[in-house]
Amino acid sequence: MGKQLKNSIKAVVALAALLVVVFVVLGAEKSLTVVFGPMEALVVDFKTLQLTPKPNQFLVCPEGHCQAKPHMISPVFAISAIALKDRWMTMLADQPRITAGAKDGPGLQYDFVQRSKLMRFPDSITVRFIPLDESRSTLAIYSRSHYGRSDFGVNEARIQVWLAALE
Repeated sequence: MGKQLKNSIKAVVALAALLVVVFVVLGAEKSLTVVFGPMEALVVDFKTLQLTPKPNQFLVCPEGHCQAKPHMISPVFAISAIALKDRWMTMLADQPRITAGAKDGPGLQYDFVQRSKLMRFPDSITVRFIPLDESRSTLAIYSRSHYGRSDFGVNEARIQVWLAALE
């Protein structure tokens, strides 16, 4: 093995070791911010939302409610929007690694961040509860990854599981 190759291997190993030390010292979440920059703070307006060309997002919306084409049409629930919100919050309390973010004034739209188990990658989830009448409601959900191009179907799988739990 040539001297130049040995030096290159040593440099790669040293860099990898440095990254591990930074990851351990700063913690996963701060390390991700150092490497990728801060998470984008997006205020979601479902009526004007434009999806990115990346496949690392999943949009659920009632028919005609969103400008963007949803990946799935929202189900209708035979309960009020407030009762649906309460059911959502109860279901979310059992979810791992999730933190609440912003909420709008009237309390019908909420933001959450859920982090992946191992690497602590953040995904943002915005939900809006939509009253249809006194005893029926629906919701709009936008789940998206902050880093990378692909999410390996995580956002869709998460929302499918959560919607099933609301039924």
